Amino acid sequence: MRIDTITLRSAASRFKAVCAVAFALFLGGCSTSNTQSTQLSAKGEHPAGWLQTHYAEFIKNPDQCRTCHGSTTDPKAAGGIANVSCFSCHPHGPSHAPGWAASGEHGRLGAQAAPGVTAGFAYCAKCHGSTYNNGPAVSCMTCHTKSPHPSRPWVGTSATAPSHTMTDAANAPECVKCHANGANSTLKPTTPAPPGTIPGCFNNTMCHGRSF
Repeated sequence: MRIDTITLRSAASRFKAVCAVAFALFLGGCSTSNTQSTQLSAKGEHPAGWLQTHYAEFIKNPDQCRTCHGSTTDPKAAGGIANVSCFSCHPHGPSHAPGWAASGEHGRLGAQAAPGVTAGFAYCAKCHGSTYNNGPAVSCMTCHTKSPHPSRPWVGTSATAPSHTMTDAANAPECVKCHANGANSTLKPTTPAPPGTIPGCFNNTMCHGRSF
């Protein structure tokens, strides 16, 4: 019985050693051996806030992401040694869904929608930049020329003739970047809101007071 106990302990020790080596190789695969990426700690972890900036790093060199996360074009080949697929958050991979160029998609259902994980003006800013023309992705002004939304008069009632009144009010913190106190608008607030007022559509922080 004593011999069996010693044998079992020896086997357990060898198993732990093998696991330790395998774990070290796993970390190494996503850290020191991945010379293409400079955004990993010695433990193979991304820095805090990585979700907000990872697209900018991806666009610089997609291969650095594929090293650990597998394919960025084929869901079946994604996941890699990190076992985290890009498709778990991005159903269509790093690209937008087919048909996204249509205004009813990226406009009404994208930028104008309530802010969330995959919608709202702030979501667009992650890739298109804080002013929508200074990010790693294409500038919104490539199509919209003067602003990240259609030119005036932006007062339509449909996807083909969109209106800013169809924009979810929670997007106001993004709108105020260009329209604070009525800037870039023919309509000005009758009484500017006190400094520090949270941006809103009808509180004089931008173009409107309590109503149109």
